[in-house]
Formats: sequence, C-alpha cells, structure tokens
Amino acid sequence: MKTKLEILPPEILSIIFSYLSWNEILESFWLLNTRFDSLICSLFSVNKTGIILNKPGISYQKFSSTLFPLICNSLSLCSAIKYIHFDGLNSISYDIIGQILFGKNNTKNINFPNLKSLNLTECSLSESLIETLSFLIQNQLNQLKLKFNEEAFALIEAQTKYCSGGLKSGKLMYRWQQFIHQIFSDDSQLISLELDISKSSYYIHKCLKSYSHPLSNATFYEFHSCSAMLRYLHIHIKHRYFLEDLILCVPYLEELSVQFQSSLTIFTEPESIIQMIKSPHEYWFNKVPKLKYFTLKSHVDDDAEFAYLKWLLNNVNHVIKLKLHLSNSGIWRADQTIWKSMIDADFIVKYFLPDEIMNLKYFEFYICSKCNTLSYDMEKTINSFKTNKFFVDHESTNVHCFYDENLSYQHIFSFGPNHFRHFHGLCNHSYGDDWPYIRQIYIDCHPSLYLFLERLDVYFPRVSSIIIPIYNYPDKSQLLKSLTGIFKMEQCNQNSIRFQNVTKLQFGLSFSHCISPCSSVSDEDKVRAKLFARLISMPVQLKYLHVGQFEWLLYVILYASDDLRQNALTSVVYAEFCISSCNRGNNESIHIGKHLVPLLNTHMPNLQTLKLWRPDDFPWTSLRPNFKTGHFYWSALMRWMKLLATSQSINEHVTTFEQDLYELVDKLKRFTFLEIHGKVSYEKVEAYRSMTQNHFSQCRTDIQTTRFRLWI
Repeated sequence: MKTKLEILPPEILSIIFSYLSWNEILESFWLLNTRFDSLICSLFSVNKTGIILNKPGISYQKFSSTLFPLICNSLSLCSAIKYIHFDGLNSISYDIIGQILFGKNNTKNINFPNLKSLNLTECSLSESLIETLSFLIQNQLNQLKLKFNEEAFALIEAQTKYCSGGLKSGKLMYRWQQFIHQIFSDDSQLISLELDISKSSYYIHKCLKSYSHPLSNATFYEFHSCSAMLRYLHIHIKHRYFLEDLILCVPYLEELSVQFQSSLTIFTEPESIIQMIKSPHEYWFNKVPKLKYFTLKSHVDDDAEFAYLKWLLNNVNHVIKLKLHLSNSGIWRADQTIWKSMIDADFIVKYFLPDEIMNLKYFEFYICSKCNTLSYDMEKTINSFKTNKFFVDHESTNVHCFYDENLSYQHIFSFGPNHFRHFHGLCNHSYGDDWPYIRQIYIDCHPSLYLFLERLDVYFPRVSSIIIPIYNYPDKSQLLKSLTGIFKMEQCNQNSIRFQNVTKLQFGLSFSHCISPCSSVSDEDKVRAKLFARLISMPVQLKYLHVGQFEWLLYVILYASDDLRQNALTSVVYAEFCISSCNRGNNESIHIGKHLVPLLNTHMPNLQTLKLWRPDDFPWTSLRPNFKTGHFYWSALMRWMKLLATSQSINEHVTTFEQDLYELVDKLKRFTFLEIHGKVSYEKVEAYRSMTQNHFSQCRTDIQTTRFRLWI
C-alpha cells in the first residue's frame, strides 16, 4: 500500500528534497521504490548537486561504511552524479579522493563515469592527489575548483631549501609545478577553472616561466602548447607575474576574474613597474582576442600601483564587460598622492578605465577609499556621474555612494546592493534600506551598538554572520563606561533582541598560533563577558561560534551567566577557539584547557566540529607543575622546556593527549571532526600517529608537525 508521501507529484517531492542534504536524501528515500530512485538520480544529474562534504556532521564511519557503499552499489546512481565537493574544513575527505573516485584498487576506471565538476576547498597537497587530478583534467572534468589551505603550501616550502647555489626543490613542489603547467596546456580539457594559489610562494607564481628543475633532466620552456578548451578562469594570486605569464597560455579565454591577495605589485620596486609599463610590448588583444569579461579585485595603495592598474586596463580594453573591486589599505604614505583626491566620476574615468575604449558596454565598480578630508559632499559626488559623458553614454548614471563617518571611508559603487555580501562597521540608519542583501557584517563595540542591533533584522534581513573585532578601541575606559551604561538589564532585556537569520558569531578578527597567555581577570574582561553573553543570546539558532581566545567564553560562563540566555549554545555545531600554551605562561593560563571539554559538554552538547589554535603542543590538558612567581620562575620554566624533548616526556604527553581525545569523543555524542593547529617536533608526530592508529583505528587521521586532524 502506497503512503501519501509516495503519491506526491515530482514537483512537490523536488521541493521537499531541496530542504534535505544529499546524505539525508539517500538515507531516507533511496531504494524506497523505482519512482523515488529515478527522481533521486535526476536530482543528482543536475550540476552542483552530488556528493557534497562541506558541512559539519557527516562522520567518517557513516561515510565509509554506509553512504559510500550505498552509492557504489548502484550503477544508475554513480552514473547520475556529475558534481563532487570535498571540503577539508569539516573532514579529511579529499585525502581519500582516489579511493572514492577509483575504488580500492585505485585504477583509472572511475566510479563516476559522468563526473564533470570537482570542487576541492581547504585541502592539502599530496603526490597522490596531484596524480588523481592530473588524470581527471585530461579525461573527465570540465570544471575544477581548487582552494588549498595554508598548510598545503607550507608543506611544499618545508621541502624547499634556500642556499647560495640557488633553489633546491622537493619532489612535491616539482609535481605541483608540473600540474600547473598541465592545467594551462592542451593536456587539459577543462572549460572552467577556479584556482587559489594566493598563499603560495614566489617560486610557484613564477612556475609558468621556462626553467630547469634540479630533480629532472627536463626543462620547462615557454609554452609550445596552450589550453584550447579553457574559457572561464577565476584565479586568486599573490604576485602579478603569474597573471602576465598566464595570458600566453589561454588564447581562447572568454572570462577572466583575478583577485590579488593584497596589493597589485607586492614586493615590487616602483621603478621596475614604471620601466615595465614604458617598455614596448604586445597588447593582450592579440593574446586573448576572445576575452569578453574581465573582473579585478585588489588593493591599490600607491601611485606606482595606479600606473600598473592603468597598464593592466589598457591591455583589456577590448572587453565587453569590466568589473572592478578596488580599495586602499587606509595607510597614508609619501608615495601615495592619487588617493588623496576625492573620488567622483572624473576620477574613475581617469584612473579606473582604459585610455582607449573599444567594445565596453557594461562597467561595474566598487571603490572603497580612506578619506583624509573633514567634509564629504555625497550629493555632489552622485551628481558628477549624471553629467559625465562616459556614464551618460553608457546609461550608468545610477551610482550609489555613502561615507562612513566612523572609519572615514568613502564607498562608491555602480551595481545594486544585491551584489554585496559583506559590510564593515556600524551603518547610519539613513542607509539601512539600501542593504537588504548583506550576508555578513563587521560591527564595532560602539556606544550606539544596541540601537543598531535592535533594528538589525529590519535593515539587514539576510545577515547570517556577524564579526565583532576586539582590539581597535583607542579609549578603553570610555568603551567600558559606554558598554556598562548601555547593557544594563533595565535598558536592554536579554530577550528583547532576537536575530531570526544569524547563525554565526565571531569574536575577534584573526586566529593563529600566536596566542597571548591570559592574565588576571580585569574589569574590562568582565564587561566584555557581559557583552558577549548578550550577543550570544540574540540569535534564535546559533550554529557557528568563533572566539578569539577560549578564556573569553569561559568568562561568559563564570561572570555573565545571568546575561546568557538559557540553552543559547546548545544549537552550536561548529566551534573554533584559540587556547594558550600548556607549557609557557603563568600557572592560571596553562590550565585553561582543562575547562574545554566540561564547558563543551555542558553548553554545546550537539557540537560536531571543533577547531583549536595552539602555540605549541596538541594536548589541551597541561602536565606542567605550578611554578612560584619571582626570580626563579624563568629558570624553572627553562628546565621544564628542556624536559619536553625527552622520551619520558613525549610518552607522558601521548598518554595525556589520548585521554583528552577519549574524553572529547565520549562526552560529545554527535562529535565527528577535530582539527588542532599547533607546533610539535617530528618525534612527537610519530608518537601521536602511532597512538591514533592503535586507539582510533576506525577513524581517519592526518598528523603533521603543525596540525592534527581526526575524522571520526
């Protein structure tokens, strides 16, 4: 007998499936009947729908023992899948990509014969991964997206030695350079590519140049073959050299999007830029004649970079659509004069357009500039676009503009607010109606913060992420006074502000190994704890929590529990903290980690992913004895640090780390993924690897000198 669900029309079932993840669809509906199987196969045959491992919650055991066999045992389902996305943020799935794609035998007989699109984000590099990708771009893929984590390039750099004789590279770097050459040659059948190498070294950016590699008798010459298939390219780079060399390899490119990590000419002397621009060269019109769309996102900090920008724009003066997203760093220098002018229509035509315009029909821009003027006439700026000949002829006079009085930034943009996803700083209410599509906002702890948050759902109805910087307040005493007055219970009831769509809060801008040990709790810490408690209580369902230092969250529990809404943290599935050293620091700071699992167990019982930043070792429970403060403190600390290299100490830390892991997994029943950024010796890496192989044999691990990851 058929249920009511089974007789629903396909249109209704498709709507139901849209609210479910791919694994939920397979676990709930696959093999229910032929009709459902056919509908699911048609769903997976749509681009961007397939195996997607990019969210917390999927355990390695479920994936390897249930989901993957379920897929591989069905030829129709394997044939339907066209898109796979592996994300290293919540799993180590990319590490088993060869096994997933080719099976345990790892032959070139792929499990997914119609796979056309592959997305790898936050992943590490390995020779096996490069070999797999090399095969796929030659025989299988039309679309590829590669975004590596910082550790991936750090591993390559670790194999690279600098000496007076030149560059001596490891095998991994050699294979990676070969693969980049292959991407932009006729060996690749890619049509669309997104490539992020912004964190890689100078030598990777120069790899498209001809050179002889020390590990091979072969020499990479200037390209004899180019990519005949590549049409759409989005690259994120650090150095301009890669872009200039790349143009020779993509003669049929139609769309090019370039994002620089920081400025246009990083680590380049201004004189060399001016000399390059003045030297005779062949314009890109003859190198990429089919290029129609060009997008550029970068900082432009000084006048030499303006000159390079103009050279770059003149090279793409044959495009139909030009889109720019430019800003300055906000630091005034002697070699920076152009930015000191007020930006208006004439400024943009002079500096942000080619000298000669051939085919341009669509010009979009967003300009963010630090202003050093005391007054700003917004109406005059907007009117300048209504009278400028270029903007009138191209029917692009509807330019938006506003001035951020708090940070002294001028924002000018030609496209609608629906293109924006981020907003910095508190905004004036008069601009609120123009920003309905913002997804992420940065807000400062300002005296008017409560008034802003009170209307957040009205002004920013789609905001899902809020970032609160911590260390940019020149007058901390005034901040304490303002916050103490604003967040009194009678002024701001903890239940009066509830965010309907905000699911992510981040306290602090950066996360790194460099973590200052906590000191005694100050009045500022207690006020900040109350502020954090109020902000944490505002989202209806908080899922992602990033806290710059773990003790800030600990202070919320200790000193601001009355301000924290009951069960405010129970919906959190992803948490990220920085925890101070268990070896260096005062007696209070080294034992901060012992509160980690009890706090998570009590307040975040549904946590699935945990990411920790450590200045040294991976265990968060300290073995160091307390040292008396005074003259002998440093000598005692130095003796302790020397003991850490002994085999006895390593064994003790392995045992402690094992206990930490067992406690975490035992207390958090839904937990699936742990990542710890730290710094340990190679001897400890081997000891930790042996421990996890013996006691977590059913899990997937990745252990390096700077990172530990466990996929349960």
